[in-house]
Amino acid sequence: TVNNRYIGTYGELGVYSFYATKTITTGEGGMIVTDNDDLAKRMKIMRLHGIDRDIWNRYTDKANGDSWMYDVVAPGYKYNMTDISAAIGCVQLSKAEGFLKKRRELVRYYREQLSQIKAIEVPPFKEDHAWHIFAVRIKPERLSIDRNCFIRLLNEAKIGTSVHFIPLHLMTYYKNRYHFRMEDFPEACSIYRTTISLPLYPDLELSQIDRICAVIDGICRENSR
Repeated sequence: TVNNRYIGTYGELGVYSFYATKTITTGEGGMIVTDNDDLAKRMKIMRLHGIDRDIWNRYTDKANGDSWMYDVVAPGYKYNMTDISAAIGCVQLSKAEGFLKKRRELVRYYREQLSQIKAIEVPPFKEDHAWHIFAVRIKPERLSIDRNCFIRLLNEAKIGTSVHFIPLHLMTYYKNRYHFRMEDFPEACSIYRTTISLPLYPDLELSQIDRICAVIDGICRENSR
């Protein structure tokens, strides 16, 4: 939320991802919300081959003798969510507040454990943050290793991590299409080179966070400047 208003209610359209690693998930897929009837109608058509009536409407419209009839009115796509995925999403949505509460607790605990490690910068705590990701930054001036080596050492300790996100101007398509150079966005590159996303999910145990933080502390001590 921002100013007591949910993200997704700003502007005409709000877009959500329900990928497997997200705060709530349907395994894959996503959702668009809008209060614009014309846009909603257009999206419903475009999500399924440009067909003007969905299957539910076609087979439940008893007033229309030719309820099976449909028309393709636009060159659409195959973007409709499956009923099974939608059912999973409904259950996930009913648990969303509980998931968020647990994530907040885990983030608070992470911050307590990591705040004493001088080579690690933790994000400020925000109550209204979704905490989809818990990303920390290493401080290169305090370490003799870079971020990639830090991640390799974590992996050797059986701690899975990731990097969110790689700057778009470093991606082959954007780099070639718009002739970007690495130095064009120095702040994005600086953050990217020092950021590590640590494990965060509602079932994560505090004892597991203790181990993760202990390994991080050990890496920092062994590779301090």
